Amino acid sequence: MNTSSEYTRPPMTRGVDPQRMNWLWQLVLQSTHLDPQRVREALNAVGIPATDARIESWSVPDRADNYFPLTLAEMERNLRALVALEIAEARRAASASDESPRDSSDQRLTDQA
Repeated sequence: MNTSSEYTRPPMTRGVDPQRMNWLWQLVLQSTHLDPQRVREALNAVGIPATDARIESWSVPDRADNYFPLTLAEMERNLRALVALEIAEARRAASASDESPRDSSDQRLTDQA
């Protein structure tokens, strides 16, 4: 087996470049096709106020007036909020489908029993 092609852990650095965090966040949004408004909805759903300006500040260049660096903790919080929103929506959908009226074929089967 050729070990030169195996995954190697990148070197650890002590600090995190905020601009890189913002770029990483943009890659997450792009690769998952997430709308920034969906992130805002998720944050608001877990009680974290997120304004349009704050959401936008993560996607502008570091020299822009409205730039605000995203921290690793914020990125994790954003992702956890999105996961929580997805879980809540899936539960609501499952609950709604359990409570929806059965179609006529289901009713006929019940009536015949």
